[in-house]
Amino acid sequence: MSAPNLTGTWAVQQTGLNGTSTSTVKLTQSGNGVVGTNAANGNGFTGTFVSDTQINGKWHGPGGAGWLTVYVSPNGHSFNGTWGYNGRAANGSFVGNKVLPPSPVTAAGTWHVAGAGGPTGFVGIMRCTQSGPTVVCHAGAILINGKFRTKDKVRATWTGPNRNGWFAFWFNDDNNSFNGTWGYGKDSTPPVGRVIGQRSLGG
Repeated sequence: MSAPNLTGTWAVQQTGLNGTSTSTVKLTQSGNGVVGTNAANGNGFTGTFVSDTQINGKWHGPGGAGWLTVYVSPNGHSFNGTWGYNGRAANGSFVGNKVLPPSPVTAAGTWHVAGAGGPTGFVGIMRCTQSGPTVVCHAGAILINGKFRTKDKVRATWTGPNRNGWFAFWFNDDNNSFNGTWGYGKDSTPPVGRVIGQRSLGG
C-alpha cells in the first residue's frame, strides 16, 4: 500500500445537523496512521489507511465521540468524507484541502476522478477546457457546463444520456486536485454523490 502523506495544515469545511463550520486542522501521519487535532474546539481524531485512498477513523471532543470515513485524493492534497456519532448513521459530511503555496487556478486539462461515496457518476477521465470563467468538461458520456463562481469554485449543470443535474467542485490551493459534489435536477436538491479529482500532469 502506498498511501499519500497528509501531514500538514488543512482547511476543513464540515456540515451536519448542527450547521456548517470551517476550521483549521493539523494532521500528523506516521506510516498508515493519521492523528488530527483542532486547537479551536478541542476535537481530535485518529485513523488508519485501509486502502491507498480511504481512512477509517474515530473522533472525540467536547461534544462526544464517533466515527468517520475519509476519502483522500492520490496526491494527498484533498479529502472528503462522512462522520457520525458512535453507533449511529452518518450525521454529516466534510471536505478538506491542504494549505499549500498558491498557484493560478485553471480547470483546463485532464483530470482523474474517483468516487468518494454515493453513486459513481463522473468517475474516470474528465477533460476540461476553460475560456474566461466558463468551464466545459466531458466525463464519458456526460457533458458539464459550468462557471467559476469564486476564484476556486465552479458551479455547473450536467447532461447525460438519461439524466441531468448539477455539479460543484472546489480546487485545492495547488490547483492539481479538487473536491466535488453532484446531484440530480436543480442545484437546490441535496447531493447524491461525492468525488475527488486529481490533475493528470502528463496531459
